[in-house]
Amino acid sequence: MMTGNVNPEYRYLSILAKTWNEVYMAENLQTKQKCCIKQVLIDELLRERFQSEIQILQKIKAYPHPNIISFEDSFYYEKVTTQDKAITFGCIVMELGITNLQQYIQSKKQSDPEFRFQEYEVADFFVTMIKAHSHLQEIKIAHRDIKPENIILFNDENLLFKVCDVGFGTEIIDEEQRSRTIGGTVLYQAPEVYRAFKRRKHQAKYNPYKSDVFSLGLVFLLFATTHNMTKQQREELFDDEMKLYNYLREKRKQVKELYPRIKGVSKILKLMLDISPDQRYDFSQLSQIIEERQYLEVKSPAKINHKHLQSIANLDDFQLDIKNKEDVYLDLNGMQNKSQDELLKFLETIAQQVKNFQMITLQIKLEMSCLNVRTVAPIEKILNRAQKLKELQLHLWNNKLGNLGLLFLIKAIMKMSELKRLTLEISNNLLSDEGINNSLPLLEGLVHMEELKLDFGLNYLPMDCCEAFFSLISAMPKLKKLDLSLESNYMNQVLSKLLKQTVKRLPLLTQLSINFSNIPMHNEGFYDLGESISELENCELYLWGSQIKDFGVEEFAKGLSKCEKIKHLNLTLWNNQITKKGCESLGQVLPKLKKLSSLTIDLSKNRIEDEGVRFLAKAIHEMQQPLRILQFWIENVSCSSFGLRYVNRFLVTQTKLRNISLNFRLNQIGLDGMELLYNGFGQATQLETVNLILDHNPLGDDGVNTLFKGLCKLKELQSLFLSLESVQGSGNSVTVMLSSIKSWTELKELHVNFLKNDTDLADDINLKNRLLEIQSTAKINIELKTINQQQK
Repeated sequence: MMTGNVNPEYRYLSILAKTWNEVYMAENLQTKQKCCIKQVLIDELLRERFQSEIQILQKIKAYPHPNIISFEDSFYYEKVTTQDKAITFGCIVMELGITNLQQYIQSKKQSDPEFRFQEYEVADFFVTMIKAHSHLQEIKIAHRDIKPENIILFNDENLLFKVCDVGFGTEIIDEEQRSRTIGGTVLYQAPEVYRAFKRRKHQAKYNPYKSDVFSLGLVFLLFATTHNMTKQQREELFDDEMKLYNYLREKRKQVKELYPRIKGVSKILKLMLDISPDQRYDFSQLSQIIEERQYLEVKSPAKINHKHLQSIANLDDFQLDIKNKEDVYLDLNGMQNKSQDELLKFLETIAQQVKNFQMITLQIKLEMSCLNVRTVAPIEKILNRAQKLKELQLHLWNNKLGNLGLLFLIKAIMKMSELKRLTLEISNNLLSDEGINNSLPLLEGLVHMEELKLDFGLNYLPMDCCEAFFSLISAMPKLKKLDLSLESNYMNQVLSKLLKQTVKRLPLLTQLSINFSNIPMHNEGFYDLGESISELENCELYLWGSQIKDFGVEEFAKGLSKCEKIKHLNLTLWNNQITKKGCESLGQVLPKLKKLSSLTIDLSKNRIEDEGVRFLAKAIHEMQQPLRILQFWIENVSCSSFGLRYVNRFLVTQTKLRNISLNFRLNQIGLDGMELLYNGFGQATQLETVNLILDHNPLGDDGVNTLFKGLCKLKELQSLFLSLESVQGSGNSVTVMLSSIKSWTELKELHVNFLKNDTDLADDINLKNRLLEIQSTAKINIELKTINQQQK
């Protein structure tokens, strides 16, 4: 690795990439600004090519673009080898980014397997990249090596991306169709370039602008779907034009379904990914059609929220702007204090205006209101007019629908044959087994369903209606994501057996979220859950208050050990009958989950004590696979400082952790425990988000101060939530808190709860004055005594 100075103007800091050339992070010694230096080994053959690259970069510098990396400088230097031979390096100095697109997507998917970019982010990326390459075409430059690794992220808040490596794999174009060398990365080559490459030709006739358009189209598919084409797929598809055509058509359809509000997104991809270069658009043509037809604009949904509702004095004047809107969001939660007659009149007014038969997405929120069989009629009317829906969300929990009200809604939903995503939150709505058995079977015809969320908790339903839920789920063979909540009903562990049988009938299911809390699962039920999740990638199990004992955890662990695909695991098991023995069983399995990147364990209010905490923390410490997100909650488990020994260790060994949440509330952790956390945080400097709850532990001022000294070493910290209620602290700790803020240069948000400690009015005044002095752009909120001191 190159360090030190090879040029008196620059100091090399670290290596960023190493392929056939090397890329370094460096510092300009005059301006003190960090930069990027690409270093290329030069021989007689490469010297001319390197000079050509410099000419191209100088031309781009003369005609800059905000989404193309700026060229700053170039130089040569010589190095003498151990054989006394002089070798020459050519160096190009450019602005420094954060990471490339490929690495950014990989890191996001490691922390969240279901990560997707937002619609406005996709639209903005498409537009800016097309404009950047259109600019290059205007100055007669083609990139010829467009790929995710050559697109660099510069701002992760606004997702500012820039094109790089414009010079080395590029030529200045004089004639668009003349014979030219074959270039680019195989996975992103256009078909006409790939065919020449397969025949081992060094040159071929092709339009480099149009081949670049195809390459960028493949990058767009990656950005929109976050999935790459494999090398094997590439060979199979590009050797058969019909297979390639069908593949690209399906991908365009997928992108349109993922981002229905981006105008013309499928059309733009079709123009970019046409197999025939004669039919394919170049960048200038793409820019023109985007401007003329306003393609890639995000269509705004029709929205109404409860604040708007409360401001309406006369319903006769109410207008809902819904004409030609494909997405409608109705937040009607401002109706909680209305009488039945007032609610009915208002819902009828809305229903009269919702006459849009082109709706694709509909979301209705009306929670904790007096919705019943009478007042639900206008919502039923809206649903009957929305038969082309692909996504429906009904958030109607804590109402009085009853069996008949549910039946009316289900009869309207059953007609939506194209529905792919359905959310029904009907918890606490006076339902019975009769209502469930009469209603749910009517939805079994929705065979295109891909995502289903059913929340029927707190309805005191008996076991007699359980089969209706699982028969419905089994009738949806395309289901990929299932979220089922039956919390606090009169059911038992048979639920787990039914779930196990159902999951086996769903070959595409990758995500499962189950809430059987406050239902007696016992040991047998927990074992069946372990058997159910072996093929999943994402699993969330909420089983608080379910009478689970150590033997049940041991049996569940046997099933969990078979989960070779699991990437995200959430075990929320608080308030059961688990002890250190159950923790030991679970701890033996966790290191075997080789693909796990996100882990949540909540064993609060179980008698696991120090040894139980140690078993779990040691397992996290011994994991070979890196975690990105960790939530470890052990509130009120009779844990002392001694139990945090391995918490300290996993903070050190889990070097990829970016987001951590630790809850140690209501234990007996003191100064010794804070010294362990001080050591752990002192080495976990990569952490960006920290949520730490230590309420009702005897920390004292010394413990609080020691904790903050450790937190001060988190140089990448962006968000900190710290709860220190009733920890025997005083105003001295407040001073330490405030002085710590200067250490966090990247901080965006700080919230500290320091209520119920030994502070007085003078501390409040000191806090208020010191906050005014702090030079920070972060949002700061510190709760002291009963007064909140805030700074934005």
